[in-house]
Amino acid sequence: MAEDLINLGAIQQEKGHYTEAEKFHRQALEITAAFYGKDHPKTASNLTLIGRALLFQKRHDEAVDMLHRSLEVRERVYGPLHPQVASTLNELGNIALMREQFGEAEARYQRVVGIYRTAYSGKHYLIGLGLANLASAYMNRKDYTRAEPLFREALAMYAQTLPAGHLNVAISRIKVGRTLLRQKRYAEAETEATSGYEILSKQASPSVSWLQSARQDLAEVYDALRQPEKAQKFRAEREAAAKGKQ
Repeated sequence: MAEDLINLGAIQQEKGHYTEAEKFHRQALEITAAFYGKDHPKTASNLTLIGRALLFQKRHDEAVDMLHRSLEVRERVYGPLHPQVASTLNELGNIALMREQFGEAEARYQRVVGIYRTAYSGKHYLIGLGLANLASAYMNRKDYTRAEPLFREALAMYAQTLPAGHLNVAISRIKVGRTLLRQKRYAEAETEATSGYEILSKQASPSVSWLQSARQDLAEVYDALRQPEKAQKFRAEREAAAKGKQ
């Protein structure tokens, strides 16, 4: 029952329905903690999933509490260099990034990449995820020339390990597009942002933050390319999605 609830929560998380994801993961936690106990790896995994759902709802303090509880169990059970430890560290890095604590985020993500490279012998989509998140720390610090090659390295890893239409591919292309936009490389930015937008728009809710970000970036790109009709199209989509969420 708990495994089914976890899978239902994962589906809602992928769709951008974070409140629903949290609900399923909390129901699973009640079963898992009662069956295995509070200090079991399965319980720690559930805590991380809840922390991830809370993160995307911007309930950061609650998320950090869940994730630290998970990290404590996972480091004790698995040791410091296990992929399960990296998973929780990654979520803590995401919260640091959202809070604009870029130094902490960078340190978390560097540790994540190191663990995944060691655990998976240099080839796994999770290495790409870690690289993309590390690049995000640099991008948010406005260090675009440092961020861009890491995003491209992440995409190269995804090309070897994920389907072309995967959510992670879409998000990384949107992020590459943003780094190019900030460097005023507008034609290149259009290509990458459009690619990410087209992948994501086929599988996510219209109001998902990454789609909204892609629309904003593309509007800016088309303004710079002096194509106001296209810019307005994406602004209108962004406004309609925001109203639909209310």
